[in-house]
Amino acid sequence: MKKTAGLLLLFGCGLVAADFWQKPYMEWSDKDAAKMMSNSPWAKSVGVSMSGPGGGAPPMAPAGGGGFGGAGVPGGPQGGGGSEFGPGAPGSAGPSFDVVARWQSALPIRQAFVRLKFGAEADKSAEAAKVLEQQETPYEIVLSGPMGPFLGAKPEDSAKALSEVSFLSSSRTGAIKAVQIQVGKPGKTMDVVFVFPRSMPFTVEDREVEFITKLGASTLKYKFKLKDMVLNGKLDM
Repeated sequence: MKKTAGLLLLFGCGLVAADFWQKPYMEWSDKDAAKMMSNSPWAKSVGVSMSGPGGGAPPMAPAGGGGFGGAGVPGGPQGGGGSEFGPGAPGSAGPSFDVVARWQSALPIRQAFVRLKFGAEADKSAEAAKVLEQQETPYEIVLSGPMGPFLGAKPEDSAKALSEVSFLSSSRTGAIKAVQIQVGKPGKTMDVVFVFPRSMPFTVEDREVEFITKLGASTLKYKFKLKDMVLNGKLDM
């Protein structure tokens, strides 16, 4: 009986530790905020291979952009996503890197952003308050990573190409196309902002939402479990 009680206590402590986002964001550590941006219910990572079909260089395709004014946050490894690569020669796999997809429209992501940018002064900053006070907007997902080798030279061409291969979907809504794609300036880490309408809002009953896009020969799939994206009793996306 004592052993069982001890295990339950440890399990409970583990849940508390995992759900740091249930605490006020000013109580988050820098590590917590960084994890929110790269490895949380609102942020997933997918590995992308530098090799295209046959092991050659990847075809040039879209990316870029700037979330929260272009401030990127490096992504870390995270389950919940996946990628599919074109057929290549055996043993031809090139180097790979992580590309993070995060819900910029979700309050926890905005809280993590201001926590990382303004630190202990986040709750006193007028600029931070402006970010956090945003009312309900369209769904916004930011794709972030070292995607330069996959991108075209002109942001408008990249955005147009991405618009044909990028969707947000659930089993109830089917595929939803982005109404706007913003491609930012080239850099070591690049961002692309995808804006989707809330005309058919997702609910917890949808269970899972998938974001799909493509970089070169790689199809990137990010799956988000909606029950895990509930904050203060409300689905926050």
